Amino acid sequence: MKRGISIHIGLNRVSTEHYSSRVTLLDTCEQDALDMQTIALSQNFKSSFLLLSENATREAVKATITLASEELTSGDMLLLTYSGHGGFVLDRSGDEEDDRLDETWCLYNGQLLDDELKYFWTLFDEGVRIFILSDSCHSGTVSKVPISFTTQEESKIFKKKLLSYAVAKEVYIKNQDFYRELEEQVAWVSDKDVKASVKLFAACQDPQVSYTMTFAKNSVFTEKLKEVWNNGKFSGNYAEFFEKVKEKVVALDFLPTVQTPNLFPSGKENPVFDNAKPFEI
Repeated sequence: MKRGISIHIGLNRVSTEHYSSRVTLLDTCEQDALDMQTIALSQNFKSSFLLLSENATREAVKATITLASEELTSGDMLLLTYSGHGGFVLDRSGDEEDDRLDETWCLYNGQLLDDELKYFWTLFDEGVRIFILSDSCHSGTVSKVPISFTTQEESKIFKKKLLSYAVAKEVYIKNQDFYRELEEQVAWVSDKDVKASVKLFAACQDPQVSYTMTFAKNSVFTEKLKEVWNNGKFSGNYAEFFEKVKEKVVALDFLPTVQTPNLFPSGKENPVFDNAKPFEI
C-alpha cells in the first residue's frame, strides 16, 4: 500500500544571532504551514511533521527529511512545504553558471542551500514521488538564474519574503566558513544522482520576490493555491493545477512587482506522478 509523509515548514522569524535584527518579521508563514498540513491530513498522509519558526532549525529539517528517505519506498510520496524568507549565498561549487549564487531557504539558525536539497533527493529510492511547495523569494529552482534586486521603497502593506541584498551579504560574510564547508560537503551531487521524481511549485521565478500582505491570513502564493485546491474539489493533474495557481497569482496586478510562479521538475520522469491529482498518494 502506498504511503505518504508530509513535512511543513513555516518561519515568521529567524535567529538574529545568525542573521540580523534587520530581517523583516513575517506574519503568514506559520499559518501557511498549518494550512498545508491540513491539506495533507485530508489526503491521508499518515505521518506529518510541523516545524515552525524556532523549531524549524537546520538540524530539525535535515533530520526530518532524512527520516522520510529511510521510510519511503517506490510508489510512496513525500510532500514538503516551505514558507519563509528566501536568500542566497555565493556559489563555490560551480553549478550556478549564470549568477554564481546558490538560492536558499532561511531556516531559523542558518540557511539551507539548494545544493543541500539536491543531496537530500539522492537519499530517496527510485519511484518515490517528491512534491515541494516553496512560498519564498528566489524560489524558482531552489529544489536545486540570475537574481535581480528591486529598489522600490518598502511598503507598509506588502512584505517581500527575502533577505535584502545588504543583509544577505552581511550574513554570508559573517558565516562564510560555515557556508563554504556546507557547499564542499555536497559538491559531488549531480542531477544523475537523483533517482526519485521531484516536482517543485515555486512562488516566483529565481530573479523575483514573493509577497505577503499585512493582515492577510496567508502569503499570496499559498492563498491562491488554496483557492484553486478548493478544499479538494479541484479535478485535474499537476500541470493543470499549477497553471491555474499561476494564473491567479499573475492576475494580481496590484503587487509592487510581478510575481510569476514556477514549475520545476527534476529527477526521474514519472508519467503516473505527472497525471495524478495533486496531493494524491
